Amino acid sequence: MKAKIPFLFLVILFVSFFQLSERENLVYASTTAQAVGDSHIYLPMIQNGNPVSLQGEPGSCLTAEEAKLASLINDYRTLNGLPNAPLSKSLTAVAQWHVKDLVLNHPVTSVCNMHSWSDKGFWSPVCYTSNHSNAEGMWIKPKEVSRGVYTGDGYEIAYWTSTNNAQAADALNAWKNSSGHNNVILERDIWDNFDWQAMGVGIYQGYAVAWFSYLFDPAGTISPCN
Repeated sequence: MKAKIPFLFLVILFVSFFQLSERENLVYASTTAQAVGDSHIYLPMIQNGNPVSLQGEPGSCLTAEEAKLASLINDYRTLNGLPNAPLSKSLTAVAQWHVKDLVLNHPVTSVCNMHSWSDKGFWSPVCYTSNHSNAEGMWIKPKEVSRGVYTGDGYEIAYWTSTNNAQAADALNAWKNSSGHNNVILERDIWDNFDWQAMGVGIYQGYAVAWFSYLFDPAGTISPCN
């Protein structure tokens, strides 16, 4: 891009279908994207097994800035009368893998937006496009990355800055100022009654993402890195 000043991408996935009960009742919603500049996105593959997270690997711990982002999100929820969204090891692994994939493997193109995933990992690649035809592939990312340990669908909000140094406060402020992102965080509009039981965060270079889901994570929580 030719812009000489920092700008950010705000991409929100308003899911087309939601799994709302054990009977898998579905309701329709829409997907929108907001950006100052251009925006792009991708998706995953399901395997069964036990996830392994070594120190420094996605899903092993939170960086200081990631811990700050999780804290700021929950502080904001508290101010709006909502309980904390529990930090999830599985969703944080998804978030941390995704921001690294975005930086290192460049799945974002003129067609694929920031919810996209490359073909360079253990996940199945998906180009998430403006017509949302691959949305389900994105929702199942927690199941895929956790190798079946986490079974709930996941929903992502994403931020990018051209400064190549995403900050927790900047990401949250951007999301708060976007009605779509704000609705996800505060469970409003089409997200009403979702009651987030799990949250994951990831920050790497210019990208920051947060993932939310309605099921408690059997893998437990995640702590800051030593």
